[in-house]
Amino acid sequence: MITRQLAKDWTVTKDTSFFQFFVLRDYARETLSLRWRCWMTSYFMQRYLTDRTFYKIQSQSIIDNPDQRIVDDLSSFTSTALSFSLTLFNAAVDLISFSNILYTIYPPLFVVLLLYSIGGTVISIFLGKGLVTLNFLQEKKEADFRYGLVRVRENAESIAFYGGEDNELQLLLQRFTSAFENLTQLLISSRNLEFFTNGYRYLIQIVPAAVVAPMYFSGKIEFGVINQSVSAFSHILGDVSLVVYQFQAISAFSAVIDRLGEFDDILDSSRSKSLSDPMEYINLTYSHVKGSQVLDSNGSTPPTTSPRLLDVESLTLKTPKSNSTLVRDLSFAIDEKDNLLVVGPSGSGKTSLLRALAGLWNTGKGKITFYVEKAGDAQSPTSSEMAPVEENSANVNEEFGRPINSNSKSVFFLPQRPYMVLGSLRQQLLYPTWTEEVVVSDTTKPGGSLPFLTQVPNSKNVSEKHRVPVPTTDDLTQVLEDVRIGYILSRFKGLDTVYEWSSVLSLGEQQRLAFARLLLSKPKLALLDESTSALDEVNEAHLYEKMKAAGITYISIGHRRTLYAYHNRVLDISSADADSRQCNWNIKFIEQDTLHNFLKL
Repeated sequence: MITRQLAKDWTVTKDTSFFQFFVLRDYARETLSLRWRCWMTSYFMQRYLTDRTFYKIQSQSIIDNPDQRIVDDLSSFTSTALSFSLTLFNAAVDLISFSNILYTIYPPLFVVLLLYSIGGTVISIFLGKGLVTLNFLQEKKEADFRYGLVRVRENAESIAFYGGEDNELQLLLQRFTSAFENLTQLLISSRNLEFFTNGYRYLIQIVPAAVVAPMYFSGKIEFGVINQSVSAFSHILGDVSLVVYQFQAISAFSAVIDRLGEFDDILDSSRSKSLSDPMEYINLTYSHVKGSQVLDSNGSTPPTTSPRLLDVESLTLKTPKSNSTLVRDLSFAIDEKDNLLVVGPSGSGKTSLLRALAGLWNTGKGKITFYVEKAGDAQSPTSSEMAPVEENSANVNEEFGRPINSNSKSVFFLPQRPYMVLGSLRQQLLYPTWTEEVVVSDTTKPGGSLPFLTQVPNSKNVSEKHRVPVPTTDDLTQVLEDVRIGYILSRFKGLDTVYEWSSVLSLGEQQRLAFARLLLSKPKLALLDESTSALDEVNEAHLYEKMKAAGITYISIGHRRTLYAYHNRVLDISSADADSRQCNWNIKFIEQDTLHNFLKL
């Protein structure tokens, strides 16, 4: 009695340990899949955000839904690839184990098995050849539908003002209908394949018994051998028929691989500078310079001239896709306190000029040179003292893999609609100059983070940041008062609260917040694309006075006549004539008498 109880307890313990082994196995597999996904996500995101590839993909509509490829496709790829790998390994071990048994019992049965599985695989591929394309399209159409819903959320106020709910509903239903129709075709193809798969699976059950039965009735084998052959036959059939049984999963996995492969090719082509690069391109250079006091022959110091900040030489700007000329043979220079206003009719290429200066567009020809302040220099050189120390003919620093002007103290771009980051009001103000320090100093990170998900600043970057210390809370509070939005501190209960800032702040408040970023960064040169378009003239004048007081030189794009009062020169760009070779621009100084009469109009 005691012996039977001990045996029973041992059996229960053995079964429990057996199930625990499977739990640990599944946990190890999922953990490996998660870590693999983390590494691949980090790898793809770094390449996606390097060299402004994200901007090229979006502006030129090169591929659809890169966000969905990074989030959903990478997750599906890692989990499915690992699952298939383990399945293939198990099938290989199983095949080796049972092939010898079946071949020993009856070699012709082994041959029948191979022929049957090969035929089933060929028929499965024929019946399901359209599943890969249908799964690929389904991924795209589902992502398009989801993107449409995100667009409604991001533009909720504009849609509400227009009363465009019915239009948005129709557009969303069109996208959903497209996904529904494709899914219907996918289900039909899956149904046809499933008919064959089920017949293939059940028909083969009688084959081993039918082949081996004559040997049993003739007395050559015992009845137990039949069961043994059937069992071995079933195991081997499952191993060699993986394509038949898993064809739908394989086709879905193939679609994921196609989407990730397409995305990977785009990222590689961007890295090799072949992503829609024109044969002729604009040469954008950031030149590090230093001042060396130059003396006249008699030993005296020459008269001081304004430091040079920007040179534009023979710039012909074209659109990336249509290759239409916007600006032809433009040349000008910007020195310190030489503020330039760019005007012209809508569509003449004013904003496109700023895109070229920022390195976003390089279609055309000519040369753009920024003279940026080298780390450790106390002041910029004068135009007679400039001696290039380091020059980069492209707009990417090879060491950091990002634009050399990123977080630069010398150049700052201010778009018409400011970008509001996901974070606190403090992070809004510190963006983008000190964003990395805010992230690195964050002590709220969860434990166990993987090392490849943590960006460690290198020594060169750290030394640059030490030269420009992070503004204090008092600095941030003061700059909000300087741009006349100090009241938002009480409205949102301090600098460290988190909101959807693009929704809770008006466009005018967002533009003033962007000017606060500018004043904190204190660049040598600012490029403003209608950055005060949502402000009244009084606040506009106040912000321009603040920039002048901070010693910031600026290039502005705008349409208001009041802007003439804050600039020394005006660049008037007219619409380019495709048949003409004449320059379509004119640059001149703004005379105070002329300005006074002009503002009276």
